[in-house]
Amino acid sequence: MASYRHLIRELSRLDPYEKAGHDSFQRTGALLRHGQYLYLMMHGTDRHTVETINDPPALREQGQIAASFHERYGKTGLTEEDFMPSDMNVAIEKLLRYIEIPAHSHEFIECAYVLRGSCIHRIGENEVIQQEGSFILVPVLTRHQLIAVGDSLCLTLKIRLSHFVKMSVPHLPTMIYPISFQCGEDPAAESMLLFLYEQQKLSLPYRKELMEGAAAGLMTYILQRYMDTMQPLYSIALRDQRILDMINYMYNHYRTITLHELAAQFHYNESYLSRMFQEQAGRSFSETVKDFKLRKAAELLKTKSWKLDQICEEIGYSDTRQFIRSFKQMFGVTPDRFRKLEQQTVHGERTS
Repeated sequence: MASYRHLIRELSRLDPYEKAGHDSFQRTGALLRHGQYLYLMMHGTDRHTVETINDPPALREQGQIAASFHERYGKTGLTEEDFMPSDMNVAIEKLLRYIEIPAHSHEFIECAYVLRGSCIHRIGENEVIQQEGSFILVPVLTRHQLIAVGDSLCLTLKIRLSHFVKMSVPHLPTMIYPISFQCGEDPAAESMLLFLYEQQKLSLPYRKELMEGAAAGLMTYILQRYMDTMQPLYSIALRDQRILDMINYMYNHYRTITLHELAAQFHYNESYLSRMFQEQAGRSFSETVKDFKLRKAAELLKTKSWKLDQICEEIGYSDTRQFIRSFKQMFGVTPDRFRKLEQQTVHGERTS
């Protein structure tokens, strides 16, 4: 097995942005804010200190930069066009330390693996402490925040959704909610991740094909060795595997599923199932189905030019006006506004 000690040493060194964050943390006890990080990306770390980035003019500009970032990505999520190389289906990077990246969602699959130390991973209402060897898969449109603890090392793997669905990883659970695996100290899994990082860094011929194969191999290996540690990260920790089975069934039949059908499929009384589902999943059956439909609608708004009534028909909504109200309640904007924001992002335009 190849030795990647040189990569571990390289990853352990603080880059210029991390050094700025570390300096801020040492002096103030606070992580570098996202607006400060974006400001340094625009102006360079060599021209600024903790004092200069906290000057009133700099703070005003940071506020404007952060607001612009939120306006562009806050509703639609981080896009593949802006956050992945245009010629790659798989990308990998180190999680920046001493910098607070705000909670966000994205239109690609993201995986987080802790190489050394631990990370705080906030997913919806859940806060998970990822220890060394912890591997979490985060699906599209899932709001989450990942923060490295001190000098901990975490690698994040990004996979285009269109490529992920074609990867044919055997027995990979339906990606409805984030799932975690505990790999412990596993040199093989670590080597696969570092191989991915090295391939991206060297940028040699065939790196695209090698990285795609390595990403599929990594997930297949983790499923082979650590399937028994798999834990869905829902709104609360599920205490019953049957609920996860039901959620997967509901997702695969979300367009027409009813409580009566689900109860019959899993041999439960409807009233009992309704209470059990609410208790175990932290939300009702109907809320969960609505969540699936609206997430699918968001995907269609990004990828199709269909009219709203076509989208409603596709996802099983009979009332277009109710769909618009529900969509705005979930995403903060109407479906038409969501689509316009996405189109502006794709074409690199700024919101007026």
